[in-house]
Amino acid sequence: MQKIKFEDRAVAFIDVLGFKQVVDAAGQGGHKHTELESLIDVLESAVPKLDGTVGHMVPRDLIPKHLYISDSIILSAPLTSSQMPSYRGLSILVMRVIQISHILLSKGYLLRGGISVGPVWHTDSNIVGPAYQEAYQIETKTLVPRVELSPNAKNHWASTEGSSSTMCLEYMNRFIVNVLHDYYIQDNSHGAAERAFENYSRIIESNLRANHPEPVRYKWWWFKEYLDSEVERNAYIIHT
Repeated sequence: MQKIKFEDRAVAFIDVLGFKQVVDAAGQGGHKHTELESLIDVLESAVPKLDGTVGHMVPRDLIPKHLYISDSIILSAPLTSSQMPSYRGLSILVMRVIQISHILLSKGYLLRGGISVGPVWHTDSNIVGPAYQEAYQIETKTLVPRVELSPNAKNHWASTEGSSSTMCLEYMNRFIVNVLHDYYIQDNSHGAAERAFENYSRIIESNLRANHPEPVRYKWWWFKEYLDSEVERNAYIIHT
């Protein structure tokens, strides 16, 4: 019998919006079947590819662990490390969520999720603990495409990152991950941020014009408002 050993970790539970509709349509055949295969490939490859960019000097146990459950990605990272005193696990986890968001948004998919901190046991095949349960509950209660931090995660962020970082921010009375933070776009070429945001705007407008059910249109409208606010805050989409 496996022994459960809890440790303090930052945990993210993120869900890909629109996945169910793609699955339902794929069951009828046609191009949606190809879209589903492509989406699953993106989901399964995104985190391993990002992990592959981490330097070899970083201990493996400090790289966020991940699990896939259908359309959901579960991530966790230790909050602190005796091996690396400067290590800040919540910041690393938030960075990974931003990176994943950019990848999926470029393919036309929005994310929704929750982040918590606290006791959790995370193996290659399972995850249990209060922090996981809280992150999951936040995601299930969130109606719009945001990744919200729990009160404890918000307090931990304030104590480790202060108010200067824009990786997380207050938006519409919620403390959320800034999933549009341009520094973590997976493209270092000149003008990459501008091109990415132009592409995001086209994707949003296309979905607002599409014949989506009203709840789906509302999610895209909400994200448009958020994107517009981020562009206004950072008019030239420069690294902050």
